[in-house]
Amino acid sequence: MRKMKLLLSIVLFSILSVSCSVLKTENTEETFLWKIDDGSSHIFLLGSIHVAKPDMYPLDYRIEEAYRSSDIVAFEIDMTTVDPMSIMKYMTYSDGTKLRDRVSSESYEKIRQKMSAMGLTEVMYENMRPWAAAITMQTNMLQEAGYDKSLGIDEHFMNKASTDGKKIRALESADYQMGLLSEFDKVADSFVNYTLENAESPDAELNRMVQAWKKGDKNTIRNILDSSRYEYPEFETMYEKIIDERNDNMTKKIEEWLEEDKTIFVVVGAGHLIGENGIINQLKKKDKYKITNF
Repeated sequence: MRKMKLLLSIVLFSILSVSCSVLKTENTEETFLWKIDDGSSHIFLLGSIHVAKPDMYPLDYRIEEAYRSSDIVAFEIDMTTVDPMSIMKYMTYSDGTKLRDRVSSESYEKIRQKMSAMGLTEVMYENMRPWAAAITMQTNMLQEAGYDKSLGIDEHFMNKASTDGKKIRALESADYQMGLLSEFDKVADSFVNYTLENAESPDAELNRMVQAWKKGDKNTIRNILDSSRYEYPEFETMYEKIIDERNDNMTKKIEEWLEEDKTIFVVVGAGHLIGENGIINQLKKKDKYKITNF
């Protein structure tokens, strides 16, 4: 059951990554929180899970304390400034092209059956691009399994920052992320099938990731993420754009922020922080920062 991993790491509104049971508040477990210190300023980096269940909270007290001590809160994108209609232009065709024109008849029939089972009529998705249809199905499957984007770590801190009047920053733009997701239309049939292969138990891989996140188990999450690169070589080009190139760009942005002499709390998908090309390892290679994992 390894089909969830890519979406869990990259999808914007998605419903990306995860939920868990109540996290321990004693200082006995590692978390996905790091502190990057250059001597005069520091940044907290929190590996995010983008959808959750109510029992996600309360979070580890060290995470909440890092947020409280920060002047600025940053996310992959600032959803408080995103116009939903600007997202729709990436998700749908406006030139008369239909979803059935971009996937095989076999894939379209699978989509039709799944959407129908979810209570969605054809008019609701007929103009969608293949990647958007796949993510719509994924979103609904996870919602049926009890996961909620509004309970994800990103939204948790986005709402807190707005309420507390903290300044919000973004590492990327929504337009940039949507443009990357459009790359999956180049392998539309594979992406649709990839999404539907685990339709009977959509939360199986997610639950495994939850437990690993909860324990601060970086190796397990890294193995889950990396394994699909071998199982689905047709997605490698997209992985390079959606994971590797973004890691490089976000690392550069974080280094720029470290020069500001401010305390910044950065929330980014957990998959971007770990691994050989992850943000944490890239910063370690600079050999000029003190890096602490809590």
